[in-house]
Amino acid sequence: MEDDEATLQMYAEALRDDFKVFVAKNAAHALAVGEELKWNADMLVVDLALGAGLRGDQFITQYRERSGKKTPVIVVSGAPRAYDLARLIRPQSILYKPIEVDELVRQVGFFARPAGGPPQEPLHP
Repeated sequence: MEDDEATLQMYAEALRDDFKVFVAKNAAHALAVGEELKWNADMLVVDLALGAGLRGDQFITQYRERSGKKTPVIVVSGAPRAYDLARLIRPQSILYKPIEVDELVRQVGFFARPAGGPPQEPLHP
């Protein structure tokens, strides 16, 4: 989830070579996509500062509550307090903007659940 259209497209194009990608420009759209996917994403890549509406960390909290799973997260942000905000949602990685897109692809490949891999842990065992 990224609110800048050019950046969103750049991330999506780079990730689509190896992964199935769904994009959203804001938290409301991302929640709608999550519902459409039955809260079963293997990985979430989010920006923290998304303009009006929920921040990325707030979206992640809602997504995990609705899915009931500890869905892996990579935070990509230029927000001044990115680490402080992100650490509360316990992401797998925090990448600070500007980023190298190859690093994002590498991080997603490292943390995403491989096809046929084990299911995600429940949020509340």
